[in-house]
Amino acid sequence: MQRILFLFLIFAISHLPIFGEEKSSIPSPPKEGYYIITYKNYSVNLEIDANGYEVKGGSSNEDSSGQADINYWILPGKNKIKIRVTERKTKQKENGSLSQEAEVKLIIGQKGQFPDEGQLLKQYQWPKSNEAKLGEWTELEFDPPFLPPSQLWKQAETITLTKEKESSAIAFANEFTKILNSKDSKKILSMIQFRAQDTSEVRYYPYVEADEIKSIAGMTKAIGSSWKLDTKNPKFTLLCNNQILSVTNQKGDPIINSKKGAAIPLYLSWIDGKWVIVR
Repeated sequence: MQRILFLFLIFAISHLPIFGEEKSSIPSPPKEGYYIITYKNYSVNLEIDANGYEVKGGSSNEDSSGQADINYWILPGKNKIKIRVTERKTKQKENGSLSQEAEVKLIIGQKGQFPDEGQLLKQYQWPKSNEAKLGEWTELEFDPPFLPPSQLWKQAETITLTKEKESSAIAFANEFTKILNSKDSKKILSMIQFRAQDTSEVRYYPYVEADEIKSIAGMTKAIGSSWKLDTKNPKFTLLCNNQILSVTNQKGDPIINSKKGAAIPLYLSWIDGKWVIVR
């Protein structure tokens, strides 16, 4: 009996974990990937903003769910995601008996993964205790464990809005609209070159100029010379640490539109003394 007990003790000791070899259950931060926001809202409206970029507007009174790749908008240093839940302006009587819920997640995903397979960085759920009330903004701050590859933040200057800067941005938009209507693929590419190359870099696929020209040629064939610039009462909004200028109308819609329903958002940065389309 004592021999059996002795052998049992040896067996138990030999199978105890060694402290130095114990593995942490916390996964190490990834070194690349895609920053993805997923969201859903029921019986309430939901707004989401990432470093000034509107991920989701709050005007719709419909339930929704979705996701957005925000690699474009991730900055060096402190990043902010702002979230606001508001009461429905219509259909309140119909939805009064339904549960009011909203959820936002910030996830780092890898190519080929579904969002729910990625690593969760931040999560917001409404309602829950100590959260903002309806109509109040909540901020989620985070330092990104890695920066998506991009040349923008190294080159873009901090923008100070002046009447002169606003006028020059509209002049740039006017010139861009003329070049769009020229249907000259190479000239159009020269105007969006930075954006095209940085998009490839930030989303981890190779930039091939011939493919870009082919894509532009397809667009011009479909739309033709029907682009128009709306210069009536434009709205200028600084985002991403004041390194990007968004130019829209007062409703937040693009000011460059075609008769066939297409639209081009205008995101500009000031690089080497001139406006550059960057997003």
